[in-house]
Amino acid sequence: MLSLTPWNILRAALLAFFPWAPAYLFERADFWFAQTNNGYWYYQFSSTRLEANLVSFALGGILVVYLLRPRWAVIQVFLSASLIYVLFYLACPTYMAGPIWRSECYSLGPDGLAGVRLCAMMFSFGAVPAIVRASYKEGKLNKRLRPWIAIFGAFITSIVTTWFPLTAWFSGVTYLSPLVPFQAALLFGVAEMAAGMQAAKISRSILVAAATGVTSALLLSGFLWPLLCPSCDRSLLFLIVPAWGFFALVGGVLELGLPRKLSVGPLRQFNPRLEDIRRVGLAVVLLFSLWTLVSFDFWDPNVLYSTNISPGPGRLTLGAPTYPYVAGYYNSTQYRICCVQIGVSFTKVDLNALAPNNFLMAGMGVQSPNCCIDGWDFGWRADLFILANGTRVVSGSTWETCDGNANCGGVMWQHLRYHAQQTINPANISTPVYLRMMWQYDQPNWHADWYYNHTGQPWTKFGSFVPDFREGHYFDIGVVGVGNYPLAYAFFYQFGVASKTPVPGWSVQLLYPSFVHPDGSWRLMERANIIQGWHSYWKANYRWGGEPYNGVSAQANASDNTVSIGILQLTYSGTGTLPEKTVLW
Repeated sequence: MLSLTPWNILRAALLAFFPWAPAYLFERADFWFAQTNNGYWYYQFSSTRLEANLVSFALGGILVVYLLRPRWAVIQVFLSASLIYVLFYLACPTYMAGPIWRSECYSLGPDGLAGVRLCAMMFSFGAVPAIVRASYKEGKLNKRLRPWIAIFGAFITSIVTTWFPLTAWFSGVTYLSPLVPFQAALLFGVAEMAAGMQAAKISRSILVAAATGVTSALLLSGFLWPLLCPSCDRSLLFLIVPAWGFFALVGGVLELGLPRKLSVGPLRQFNPRLEDIRRVGLAVVLLFSLWTLVSFDFWDPNVLYSTNISPGPGRLTLGAPTYPYVAGYYNSTQYRICCVQIGVSFTKVDLNALAPNNFLMAGMGVQSPNCCIDGWDFGWRADLFILANGTRVVSGSTWETCDGNANCGGVMWQHLRYHAQQTINPANISTPVYLRMMWQYDQPNWHADWYYNHTGQPWTKFGSFVPDFREGHYFDIGVVGVGNYPLAYAFFYQFGVASKTPVPGWSVQLLYPSFVHPDGSWRLMERANIIQGWHSYWKANYRWGGEPYNGVSAQANASDNTVSIGILQLTYSGTGTLPEKTVLW
């Protein structure tokens, strides 16, 4: 029985406090800043929630493994992660503070598993020190349990080394173009060399080491499969799974050396210093894995349209789709308003140029926030589509997205939570069609509605959505941001053109983007500039489309005073790329 010595009391206090308490106290401090309306410090703390959680568990795990045996350290970290789940997702009140909802709960995400994933990641960062320490006790481990300990340890190590690029990929997100090779290297298992070395050290078997790579890939794929990714191609998994096994096998060989049975012919003379090669291998793993912890600002997520309008992916990067997009944006200070409107006229469309699975779309996109979960935001679109057979479809959509803030799960995800569409039949292709999105209140709920009209057709509602009670019942328009343009900016209201892949032979007019001013009157957006798809951020990380629409020219009042203020004509000319920030009017 333990005696109540000062050391044992201190040890018990440390184990009661770490690794969960620093993460929880950081969250409480952040929420206190929110309650006291201290926006600066709230966002400073909120933007580093994920890092605070990881550091709390990583350093706490190191401390715990020095206070307990590895098996008990793993249990302690698991209990801490479970407690964090209860505190962040279950034992957290949601209440009204005056007219504003307040919630202390983290978002569970569209599949309800965001909290499980966040806590699994925190557990893994806290458990790795115990796994590493156990690997140095290979002679004392139960021989029958060694393979299972190796598989478990490799799985935990794989989460730590590949979590961010892997979760991003399952959500349809890649790095910005120059950095895609970093993500590709981790997707295809380079980091499994470290897991394989560790597994071989524990199990004393190269075959077990190879098996841990395949097992980790399968377990992680199953764990992350529910993340939504419209139009993504996940067939790369047929290459990823065996690649993980191969790199884990390489790690096993680096740890234990080449088996004698394979040392035949020239391989008998192959006798390198394995210690030196192991160091190089670990350096490579650290380079790629640590990079993912400091490169969070270089992800490249986007959303655009409902895939049931036109099934099949566009251009793919590592299986994730992007779409050409060019738009004008309302260049103003931020407004919070109820209603927005745009007109669309396809003045010229070569239907023969639209492949059977392509489309041309034109319309508007806007953003809205919520009361209390940072990183969880909502994109709204109203668009007119024209398909290869000449069919015209009005479309209304709304997405919820997470930009990777721990408050909404710690990984990027997207969810098309509502979509409405209706086939329309104006007199001809060029007939202007006007689209509206409006917040309206009918007891007991606020709801967002989509409308259209054209010549001979009065305003007609074709979609309505009742949002989560924590959402703001308004749209944000204008521009916010400081620092390097355009990466540090959000262009809340945009009106533009996109397609699945570039389409020649078209010209589109976007007519009189307008909003209901806080004084109650409809107003034309008085200033507008150009933004391309690679920088068309409607929130901190997410964009519409994701790729520039090369070969498109613009005609508007700033360059041609015969064009009325409020009209933007975009035409595919096939040459050049419209410079961003080009003034339209």
